[in-house]
Order: sequence, then structure tokens, then C-alpha cells
Amino acid sequence: MINCDAKFWPPMIIIGFEPTFLLMIVAINLAFQFFVHTQIVGKLGWLEHIFNTPSHHRVHHAINKGYIDKNFAGVLIVWDKLFGTFAAERDKEQNQYGIIGHCDSVNPWTISVMQWRIMLKQLQAATNFSEKSRVLFGYPSHRIKPSENDE
Repeated sequence: MINCDAKFWPPMIIIGFEPTFLLMIVAINLAFQFFVHTQIVGKLGWLEHIFNTPSHHRVHHAINKGYIDKNFAGVLIVWDKLFGTFAAERDKEQNQYGIIGHCDSVNPWTISVMQWRIMLKQLQAATNFSEKSRVLFGYPSHRIKPSENDE
């Protein structure tokens, strides 16, 4: 499987960046992503104000009320704070992970495309351009509800 960033790196080499430098950056980023996905590390003091930390990233993956669509940061959490998509972790032990809604399948493909299927139904149920735009670009909570017999 090709990394989605793979198309980004060849042009960087063509314009003159050293390949070993780029490999080093990819390795550092991979290590950082490994770090933010841990449950072991708690709050990190002043670093919480600037960088994405394990605490912030747990919020990103949690489905608790107030955590949905929050903390998109890759490295710097300041962007989430600037754009209003930041939420601080309230209690690490209370985090719930998973998907919103009910899925009757254990098939990984079905689970992976479930939200796309729901969005397609909502798009078909939308009656005007404004509703269609909210389905495509709005938060999930702002989406049009399909009729009961559509589900």
C-alpha cells in the first residue's frame, strides 16, 4: 500500500532537497505519530499549549460528547485552538473509542465504508443546494436525517 504522502516526496527531491534529509523527516514524523497514539503518557505541562500530545490525540479518537470533530493537529495544537476545534481531555479513564451509530457487521470493508453510505443516503434525501452542501461540508451533527425507511 502506498503512503498517501508518497506523491509529495519526489517533487521535493527534484527541487533539491536531500533524500536522506527527507527520509529523516519521515522517520521523525513516524516516531512522533507512534508517541501520540500511546495511552501510557499523561499530561505534559507547558507542551500541551503548543504541541499535539497523547492527551490531545486521545480526544481526537474518542467518541465522548464534546470530543467529536476535535483536535485534528498533526504536530501543532495551536491550529485547533485558533480555529475552535480544540477540546481538552477531561478524564483519560472515561474516554470511549469506537464509531458513532450501530453497525451490524464485523466485515472491515463494511465498517470502513459505513459512514460514506450514510452520507450518500443523506445527500440523496437533501432537497436543495444548501442541504446538499451541509451534508458534504458540515459537521455530522448538521447533516440531514434520512427518512426511517431509508435505513
